[in-house]
Amino acid sequence: MTVRMVVTPLSDCVLPPFTSKVTRTAFAALTGLPPESPEKRAASFSLLFREGKPLYRELEPRGRGEPRAVELSAMAGERLECRCSLLSPEPPPLPRPSARFKFGAAEMEAAVEHVEVARASEVALDLPRKFVVRFLTPTLLPVPGRGPLLKELGVRRRYKLLPDLPLALALLAHDLRLRGVLDANPRRVRKWAELALAEVDYRVRPVTALYTVKDGKPAVERGFVGYVSYELLDPSGRELLSKLLGFAQRFGLGKSRSIGFGHIEVAPLA
Repeated sequence: MTVRMVVTPLSDCVLPPFTSKVTRTAFAALTGLPPESPEKRAASFSLLFREGKPLYRELEPRGRGEPRAVELSAMAGERLECRCSLLSPEPPPLPRPSARFKFGAAEMEAAVEHVEVARASEVALDLPRKFVVRFLTPTLLPVPGRGPLLKELGVRRRYKLLPDLPLALALLAHDLRLRGVLDANPRRVRKWAELALAEVDYRVRPVTALYTVKDGKPAVERGFVGYVSYELLDPSGRELLSKLLGFAQRFGLGKSRSIGFGHIEVAPLA
């Protein structure tokens, strides 16, 4: 199930640095489900979007000193869009048309714009030969097998700062396979995609996002945003690719997609 919502603050307010926390609270108010999803239910809560732009605090260099993050705020009556996707063994409860909720000291209203319910087997995109993938929020792609090296060096983690769609699709295939949703071999997916998907154009940049502040210390993640255009050279895997990108457009790509990282859009290449 994918629910597209509009969140409207009822007064001027300050937003959290990573606004998917508001989306999660709004969805809970609309459905009655607890903000923390049960283990059997996979969920992805997007960031809030203002006129198509995702709202999160990006750390920016400040001369030679420490980087700074611009505070996020919203005005009373402002229209902020978001979405939540759920993958559940049983049909989840349908949301109410609207609900009021509190986030911190701010009172807000959430309204449902659109609800899509589908069997997992039916999820797929109508994929053309040439298409573009837009990475709208920081995408965090881990490198399989790199963990021991990072641990030895005392490095917390390092994600790829360049798009690698074959790797991202393999990671998604692995997750869907564990959940019993899609029977696809991740290694074969990656090997096929490396040959079948040719990059046509791109524009990407690395970003550092502030997720939260704990005990006065910022918790940040560094990934990439931008877009890559692709041409499908081998149509033999089009059906599987359409399914994987259909799930990716609903649940994201890479790590931490449940909280809004790796939010993508797929569109035909004009």
